Amino acid sequence: MDSSDSSVATRDGCSVIVVGVLNALAAVVFAGALCWRLEQIRRQGGGLQPIAMTVAIAALTLAFVVSNDDVADALNTALFVGAERVVYCALLALGVAALIVVFFFPDHSTREHRAGVEAIPLVAAIIGLQVTMLVIPTDMRTETISEPTVQNIAFALFVLIASGYLTYGFLACVHSVRRFLRVADGYLRISLGLLVLGLAALALSSLLQIAFVIGASTGLFGWDWLLTCNTVCAILGVVAFLIGISYPMLHARWQSMTAGRRHRREAEELLPLWTLITDAIPEVVLPAGSSMSSSMLLRRRVIEIRDGLTQLSPYLTEDFEVVDDAARAEMLWAAADEYVAVGRARGAVRDVLPADAVDLDQDAAPLIRLSHALAEVQASV
Repeated sequence: MDSSDSSVATRDGCSVIVVGVLNALAAVVFAGALCWRLEQIRRQGGGLQPIAMTVAIAALTLAFVVSNDDVADALNTALFVGAERVVYCALLALGVAALIVVFFFPDHSTREHRAGVEAIPLVAAIIGLQVTMLVIPTDMRTETISEPTVQNIAFALFVLIASGYLTYGFLACVHSVRRFLRVADGYLRISLGLLVLGLAALALSSLLQIAFVIGASTGLFGWDWLLTCNTVCAILGVVAFLIGISYPMLHARWQSMTAGRRHRREAEELLPLWTLITDAIPEVVLPAGSSMSSSMLLRRRVIEIRDGLTQLSPYLTEDFEVVDDAARAEMLWAAADEYVAVGRARGAVRDVLPADAVDLDQDAAPLIRLSHALAEVQASV
């Protein structure tokens, strides 16, 4: 083997390894996404869109499984030579058809109607794949796409049907996602943007494969670099699509983690104020649960503190609402001592530091400032 053959073999080997690693990673991501989707349906129930998303993930996950050499050999042995390629392409087509339903932008028709319409080209494509595969010579059915193999009309037609349907499906998804992208913002806009890039790259990959098949089968041109570009676009498209479809889950997980840490810190910052109030009025403490998240602990302390402030309100003058936090801390400390001495609330109660917050963090913010001021006053004594 000369040096040029050695370099080609090395390059092909590296390509196989890269594709194998990406397939394995994609299979893991799709399998995880499938489990997550099934759990979501179990918790929230299913409509057409969630079910279509689950079908898409399941079909694409199974497609990666079918591409495994051992599974492929088993299918080809159990059914017929080339069955693995038919099943693989059919699963990809089913997954893409489901994605069309998932990303459908409702306008003049419903998602249900679009699902019924999409069944027609999907069934036609699968039948075409099955028929053409049976016409392909047996010794050629498991061969890779190359200039010699696409000289066979049936082989070329099989690839054109598979690539043509995928091109149609990916472009339909791009069209719909772009319409959602116009009205999206925040993290959802980033997710949809990545999906558009990934789907567009996958559509371009299919188009490059179609161009190669047409050129090589007709003898007009035989540009092998089209297949190289096809592989590169497919890899980039899969990566961008996986990141885009996983981004909302990753974003939600990140938000949950950061919110948990923040709420744990804020619950600790409320401790001086909470201790003063609950020592004076133990009955405001809610019954203890078996286990609480940091967000639930913060919410619990905010409720208990506000309940205690209401009980102490008869001992707080109207000036409490307008003075700074340091003065409020001193007034509150004195009110707690007076409450303990009297043993009960006297007079009418009122809301103290009323909250017009829209979330837990905003509700806790004035109480945290007061707790900081109280800690400083207590430290100075």
